[in-house]
Amino acid sequence: MSAPFLLSSSGSGRATAYIESNKVISYQGKTHVAWLDTPGEGFRVKMRSLDQASGEWSDEVTIGESIDNHGGPALTIDGEGYLHIVYFSHHHPFRYHRSVRPNDSSEWGPMEQFGTDLTYPTLLCGNDGTLILSARRSHDNEPWDLEVWKKAPGAEWTYQSTILKSDRPNYSQYAASMVWGHDHKTLYLGFRMSEIPHIVTLEKMFSYSALGCLKSVDAGETWTKLDGTPVELPATQHTADIMMQTDSSQGRTIESGAIAISPDGVPFFAYSVRMDHSSEGYLATPLPDGGWKHVHLNPFLPKENRNEALIMSGGITFNGQGQPLIVAPLLNLEDGASYWGHPTTKLVRFDSEDGGHTFNGKLLGGKEAGQPQWMPSIERPTGFNDVPKNPGMIFTDGGRGAGCDDVLKNKVLWTVLD
Repeated sequence: MSAPFLLSSSGSGRATAYIESNKVISYQGKTHVAWLDTPGEGFRVKMRSLDQASGEWSDEVTIGESIDNHGGPALTIDGEGYLHIVYFSHHHPFRYHRSVRPNDSSEWGPMEQFGTDLTYPTLLCGNDGTLILSARRSHDNEPWDLEVWKKAPGAEWTYQSTILKSDRPNYSQYAASMVWGHDHKTLYLGFRMSEIPHIVTLEKMFSYSALGCLKSVDAGETWTKLDGTPVELPATQHTADIMMQTDSSQGRTIESGAIAISPDGVPFFAYSVRMDHSSEGYLATPLPDGGWKHVHLNPFLPKENRNEALIMSGGITFNGQGQPLIVAPLLNLEDGASYWGHPTTKLVRFDSEDGGHTFNGKLLGGKEAGQPQWMPSIERPTGFNDVPKNPGMIFTDGGRGAGCDDVLKNKVLWTVLD
């Protein structure tokens, strides 16, 4: 890993959070990064751009405000090089802009708003320039769901469909990650659905968790299981392809990372199963005749770290050699405290030389004692971006804060995974 570059010293408590929202875009000699900052005036979405030839970074640009620490950005780029960004919302309409000039983050067009009570955007660009977005939709006293929205070139954002719905009302979280197949027509959606009917405290929540996926061969018009079996919308944890299910009464909860597509078209899903004092990370891939292969990642950690908790709320991509590369948080949960923003959190990198059958795990640099380094966001394909052979990543160095509205001064760092 290259020495990290400091993008900002005023990052929010979730400056680079949510792997479903791509925050790094490379295109024709530039790399654009976006994050959620907290300068004195409040929550602001910021961007900077790297000239790959000179290694020089632009000054930061403010895109707009966010409602709180959940309202960070999702980025993509179209075939003409225009950047697109969605941000702001935590149970609100999203805000959207397109860059004024191709491959240039310094100036943005007018703001457009769309949707109702949305959070956690995933943003891709189709072959014809249509933007495709998934996001959680919250409801009062009803089950929450996952919606798909589209924006054709020159048109307004329009609701497409509700593709997932939880079984229980009051609160659900969808960690949903979309990626294109190599034909740029087939969409894969990986999701972790966490249903929490009754919230007591953030530290003690009874939850039902399911990890699954869906596929669309027509850019999100219809959805199926991986084997092509049609799925009636909205899908549920009973009708989608499900890798595993659990609930917190069993002492286990599921965390998930991004989804990526291998050079031979196989979807890779990163996830972890968390217990009170430990967490085990896995990489799941579908088997040709049905079912799933689950590669246990903890045994590939450095020997001195194998008793620590691996939380797969991290990134996965494929490098220039066509090999999977994973970055995830690693921490010590012996004190029984919440994993979220735990002061021992550091980042670990997994590299494979055999297509994901085995890995070599190593820590990413040093860290300040008591200061978590976490929330890694690796560049992934979103339609037209040029993911480098050695992908770039942004991450947060600093604490979580006490609530959604806390103004913090975390470091936002950039590095190349060489």
